[in-house]
Amino acid sequence: MYSKIIGTGGYLPKKILTNKDLESIVDTTDEWILERTGIKQRRIASEEENTSDLGAKAGQTAIDRADLKNEDIDLIICATISPDYMCMPSTACLISEKLGIKDVMALDISAACTGFIYALSVAKAFIESG
Repeated sequence: MYSKIIGTGGYLPKKILTNKDLESIVDTTDEWILERTGIKQRRIASEEENTSDLGAKAGQTAIDRADLKNEDIDLIICATISPDYMCMPSTACLISEKLGIKDVMALDISAACTGFIYALSVAKAFIESG
């Protein structure tokens, strides 16, 4: 059995914070930030949005693009260092609930930049082991 990516999804919060906005908050300039990081703007979740909300919206898009139904999903992995809660429930469990996906394994991987790679390797292992 082999694994492959058949659908991807993403979600961006509506609020945008530009480098120009940061100039009014801290001692910096748009040029300084752009030259060192390449970042022009970033998205900021609203007070009402949690990590699980972002994950559920991105997850639903991935499911739809893969032409699957939510009930076809049997594992949810969330890689984050900004969970909804610091202990329990896991953000993956909250995503599962928000997607209406019941009786599945759901787990968080607490990792920043490499979290996506770790999540892919864990998913691959579960899929290929049956």
